[in-house]
Amino acid sequence: MKQTLLVAAALACVSGTAMAGPNANGTLIVALSDGVVFTFDEDTYCGSHALDSCDAAIGRYDNSDTAVLNVLAAFSGAASPRLAGVTFGVAYNDSEIFFQSWGSCGDFELATGGWPAPNEGTAVTYSVAQESSLTDVYWFAAYNYYGNANSFDLVAHPGQGANFADDDVPSNLDPISALGSFGFSTDGNVPCPQDDDLPGACCFADGSCQILLEAECSGAGGDFQGSGTDCDTADCPQPATGACCIDAACSIRTESECLDAGGDYLGDDTSCDGDPCVVPTIESSWGEIKGIYR
Repeated sequence: MKQTLLVAAALACVSGTAMAGPNANGTLIVALSDGVVFTFDEDTYCGSHALDSCDAAIGRYDNSDTAVLNVLAAFSGAASPRLAGVTFGVAYNDSEIFFQSWGSCGDFELATGGWPAPNEGTAVTYSVAQESSLTDVYWFAAYNYYGNANSFDLVAHPGQGANFADDDVPSNLDPISALGSFGFSTDGNVPCPQDDDLPGACCFADGSCQILLEAECSGAGGDFQGSGTDCDTADCPQPATGACCIDAACSIRTESECLDAGGDYLGDDTSCDGDPCVVPTIESSWGEIKGIYR
């Protein structure tokens, strides 16, 4: 419960971070529980879709009966999600689409006062991080009263945006990369994440590494190592080092480190052997000195 509340608090305070978390590039979709008949005798319809991949999701319904809809967090098969929280909202024509029931698939929910009315939102958290490529987030039992073409859309939470949170403390927040929609008598949109959109290791000139999306890496001046790569195995090239003289003291540094410290860089791969920073002294008589400068 403590972890769940911490995630909920993190979701309530959306912060921008350049570093992608484990849930980066995940999407939120709405899928039909095909062939499932809604009844008030059931307490929950979480998992009623029986999907094993995002690509199999159905985003359209042409019947006038009540449809059971599942909101699912979708991740690439090559991803390693750790989903501990989700924030999202809904938008639809409430004069034609009506809900008979709805429910969270998490362990804790904090919804706005009018939820699930149009442009309201909710936050759903899990006491144990979910690691599946498809995770049940919410379910709705809805019908299209007049049979006209209508869309039920997932949108950003009015106050907290559309984000995934992981189980770190504090949580890393990844923006949901795409929000789906469901079509009544029209096509919906089921955005499934792709493997080549995964974050990966980004190497910088100073030898450091961060996990970023390719566009984030390029924008920061880094060298992207590929989708799904990690910093432990990226083997980012380290900058050359050499002898750096600061006054008479010698140390091994990179050129930029040496110059930033006000030192004199003696070149790549040079060493401090032989005291290269010590100015040699020559013993001379006063007469010899006068002879040189006369």
